[in-house]
Amino acid sequence: MKLSDMTGHVLTIGLAGMIACSHTQPAPDASAKQDETKQEQAQPEAKPTAEEYHAQGQADLDKALEQLRGVSVFFEFDSATLTKEAQEKLSNVANVLTAHQELKVRIEGNCDERGSGQYNLALGQRRADSAKKYLATLGVHSGQITAISFGAEKPKALGHDEEAWRENRRDDLTAKR
Repeated sequence: MKLSDMTGHVLTIGLAGMIACSHTQPAPDASAKQDETKQEQAQPEAKPTAEEYHAQGQADLDKALEQLRGVSVFFEFDSATLTKEAQEKLSNVANVLTAHQELKVRIEGNCDERGSGQYNLALGQRRADSAKKYLATLGVHSGQITAISFGAEKPKALGHDEEAWRENRRDDLTAKR
């Protein structure tokens, strides 16, 4: 073989190698890019710090306690039967208590001034127990509820007329942790 033929072959091989190397790398297929995007999106969000978690929990608890403040349910004369309005209020209370089982309520049964002291204490207890039983039927744990009677000892309204008596025939709910 002549030197010029050999040089031609070397040049041909060299050119072929250069051409082969000059091609760009094949682009990854679209599914590979989608997989990368999915992995980036699937990254979990940053978890809250212990302080942030505690602060959020405290805020939720404070909101729940606020929903239980000032709740009173009222009764008809000489009755411990819950009215429809009383049941609706107690349903809202039950929703809060079942969501926040660390909270407790005390149901305080009250009466108007009519009737003997002993009779009013018994009626107040029946009223408080009526609300307690209703809350229990809605899923509130018995350990979250106490029921006591004050009879006519804690009037909400002073006076000796039907308007005052209506305000005093009630259960008051007080909440605590």
